[in-house]
Amino acid sequence: MLSFKHVIRILAVLWTAFIVYGLTSIPSDVLRFPWLALPGVDKLIHAFLFGVEAGLVALAFAKDNGQKPWLPILIWCFVLGGGLEIVQHNWIEGRSGDAIDLLADMLGAVVGLVSIRFLMHNQRQLF
Repeated sequence: MLSFKHVIRILAVLWTAFIVYGLTSIPSDVLRFPWLALPGVDKLIHAFLFGVEAGLVALAFAKDNGQKPWLPILIWCFVLGGGLEIVQHNWIEGRSGDAIDLLADMLGAVVGLVSIRFLMHNQRQLF
């Protein structure tokens, strides 16, 4: 039987694959919803994607004493987000790299880490 940590690690890998697929797909291949055209929605999506990414990775690699490698997780999110922006800009038709998207990625990662820290610190009171 898989442990909780193994399940979280599998989810983290799947979520990373989901981000890579979503951010490297040609825009015409992605299902379009009218609300996606609203200004700023794409930045919120970036922040959400990387908030979940950072949270899952934090849970997946938390040490048994509960400590999480915060700086390596932020570096991972920066490399992933920055790499995807470079790929979008250079090789994905209909997409362009955007430094503001990378900023949204990083803000989302920080919020994800702070949220996980809060939940784990207060888990006794919450659950």
